[in-house]
Amino acid sequence: MVLRLLRRVVLWIVVTGFTWLFLSTVWPTRYRYDHVLTEDETYPVRIDRFTGDADMLTPDGWVPMQSEDGGESGDRSSAS
Repeated sequence: MVLRLLRRVVLWIVVTGFTWLFLSTVWPTRYRYDHVLTEDETYPVRIDRFTGDADMLTPDGWVPMQSEDGGESGDRSSAS
């Protein structure tokens, strides 16, 4: 009787732990990936799901993208 209860508790802890581990590391990922066309070339873009900041992958590495008003892509301070 006690062994069956202990087995259920351990199984619940293991299943809950694996579920939490999966949800926190695999799905959803921090970045959403897309692409942008610039000067007839395609560059990968990653967009942070939490902040909205976008980075473009260039040969030099990930570079923050600028919005058309000159600010950072995730900068919401200039919104009117």
